[in-house]
Amino acid sequence: MDNLIIAGKRVALKAISDDQKRKLWLGLLAGFDLFVFEWEESHLLLLVGKNQYHATPAHSKNISTKIFKVLGMEAVFYYDGMPTYERDRLVDKGVYFIVGTKFAYMPHLLANRLMSNDLQHESLFPSSQYLLLYHLQEQSLEGTTIQELTEILPYKYVTIAKSVRQLAALGLADISSIDIRTKQLSFNRDNRQLWIDALKYMVSPIKHEGYLSCEVRIGKIGGVEALSHYSMLVGEEIPTKVLTVAESKELSTQLSRIEDIQRIEIWKYPPISSDNYVDRLSLYLTLRDDNDPRVQKELETMLKGMQW
Repeated sequence: MDNLIIAGKRVALKAISDDQKRKLWLGLLAGFDLFVFEWEESHLLLLVGKNQYHATPAHSKNISTKIFKVLGMEAVFYYDGMPTYERDRLVDKGVYFIVGTKFAYMPHLLANRLMSNDLQHESLFPSSQYLLLYHLQEQSLEGTTIQELTEILPYKYVTIAKSVRQLAALGLADISSIDIRTKQLSFNRDNRQLWIDALKYMVSPIKHEGYLSCEVRIGKIGGVEALSHYSMLVGEEIPTKVLTVAESKELSTQLSRIEDIQRIEIWKYPPISSDNYVDRLSLYLTLRDDNDPRVQKELETMLKGMQW
């Protein structure tokens, strides 16, 4: 094995040195072919199982931990193919691995799950937009690590890592290394300026919309009714309700394009709000193309009232 293909790039493999080999244990040398490669200025150890040798996720994690202690390098396991449920088991254990040319999990290097260079520079991923709007409205994420973000945001590590990469690629955030394993997020501008700079990449969170012939009790209040909550605009008699994809599973097939009793919006990400109304900035994105001049006036009033 002479090379790898990672994110469309050919990466050369080198044989492990004799000095490195002496620090490792016989069981590891018997079970794996070992190679050194460089990615994103880090040196890593690639483990390729001999004779279809396959370590369990727990054992793979133990191997990785031990290798890091003796060599100071991250271990990356290589597989020609692997079912999704096996990948998820490795991800849950925090084991770094590569499957052929299509899949990689190396989160400290911000390798994304699909190994794609396409970060959609035209618009933000829903998770990227959620992260940014959460920072602007709920809690500063300045200086947080990706691992810390998994405890704050409703997304898994791999999704957050991909979002952070996108924000950095668009110049909306910076990534710095605390150590070989840990990446830290920073924004380096005030919130108002960040909103202005990010606005051209932001899209409406609405994935689907329609009407129901009856009222629903679940979800947060959105649309014109939410805008009336934040401004002087007269609201709706029956408020628009905003549901997540998960909340709308049983209702989505019932939505009609014909105007009826209650308007429903299904969002790509959860509203960032601790009360019954959707957050201001997401609301702005849902209504900024509304042709009603009263709506546009109150949207501007709402933004002017933001505590950046």
